[in-house]
Formats: sequence, C-alpha cells, structure tokens
Amino acid sequence: MPVVGSAQPRMDLPLLQNLQRQHARAASDQPGSFPELLASGVKNVNEMQQDANAMIHDMLTGGDVSQVEVITAVQKADMAFRMLVQVRNKLLQAYEEINAIRI
Repeated sequence: MPVVGSAQPRMDLPLLQNLQRQHARAASDQPGSFPELLASGVKNVNEMQQDANAMIHDMLTGGDVSQVEVITAVQKADMAFRMLVQVRNKLLQAYEEINAIRI
C-alpha cells in the first residue's frame, strides 16, 4: 500500500523563521542581568513617584486632573515603593546570610 502523505503536520519555513525572529526579539527586549533588572525597577518606581507628584501639583494649581486620578497615582507609586523596599530588605537579608557562612 503506497503512502500518499505524511502523517506528521508540516510547518512552513517562513512561519518558522518568523516565530524564531519574534522569540529573539522578545528575548532581546528583556534586561540581560540582575543589576539591569534592579536598576530598571528603581527607575520605574522613581518615574511613578514623579508622575504622582506632577498630578498633585496639577490638581492643586487647577489643572484638569480629578481627585480620583491623583489618589490612584499616589497609591500606585506608594505600593511600588513599598515593594521596592521589600526587595531591598530581602537582598540585604540574603547578603547577611551569605556573609554569615563560614568557609
């Protein structure tokens, strides 16, 4: 009995190449190391705090910003800062544990 077609699904070469390019692009968009990731997090928290301060200033000077928007921005910045402090605390704790190890 002759085999007419393959039972294996075929994937077109251009589609496969496109998927590989997308994967490479996604991998290159992410920070490469822990210090870069940490610096990026600190930068994002700083930007959130500056945006919240700008919104407070706009609201107090009669800008087109509602109180709800200001409170939301301030709470987001506060939560991001608290998370950053917790990350710092965990890093310090890990550092102290490593220093306590006797060789």
